[in-house]
Amino acid sequence: MLSIVIPTDNGENTLFQKSLLGLENHPKVEIISINQLAGVSRAERLNIGFHKSKGDMILFHHPRSYLPKEAIDVLIELSCQKEREICWGGFLHQFDKEHLILRFISWYSNFIRCKQKGIVYLDHCIFFDKRLWNSDLKIQSIFEDTELSLKFRKVVWPNLLPYYAITSAHRYNKNGIIKQSILNQILKLGYFLKLPSSFLYSLYQR
Repeated sequence: MLSIVIPTDNGENTLFQKSLLGLENHPKVEIISINQLAGVSRAERLNIGFHKSKGDMILFHHPRSYLPKEAIDVLIELSCQKEREICWGGFLHQFDKEHLILRFISWYSNFIRCKQKGIVYLDHCIFFDKRLWNSDLKIQSIFEDTELSLKFRKVVWPNLLPYYAITSAHRYNKNGIIKQSILNQILKLGYFLKLPSSFLYSLYQR
């Protein structure tokens, strides 16, 4: 079985719902939606979703991303393999808006961060074998996907499957592409300097 965990929030759009069309009654799929009433931080919601899951493969589906049916079918097939090698990874990233800077961000995320550094952000829609999970995610307000990647890549390097996770560019639309790009770099620097995640999250939410 494939367990699809969606850490929903109050401001999401409907992209993730498009991914789930036709899967509601699928015998090999369970859908677990965890909202902010169950857990304040996204890490809390992902932890809760994982412990509710029954599947052999887990998909952490970003609430503002869309996966095509073929991408989820691959994970369903993978979850049904009796002798399955331990694996994890994500899908190729692409924004739902066309812009040179956004294309560069996706390229960097796909081919530098994922393939060379082994870090998979949640908007790639992270999938993993349940056997990889040996301890809960650190409860922090931001960069929980980086923490997860650092754990998993110690066991095996991530796979980037050849289907696109189409992600909303809503923050770039709202704040401006240049401003949001600079803010993202400031947040990464703050994470590297081990600044409190609650402080970094407050910057991100602004």
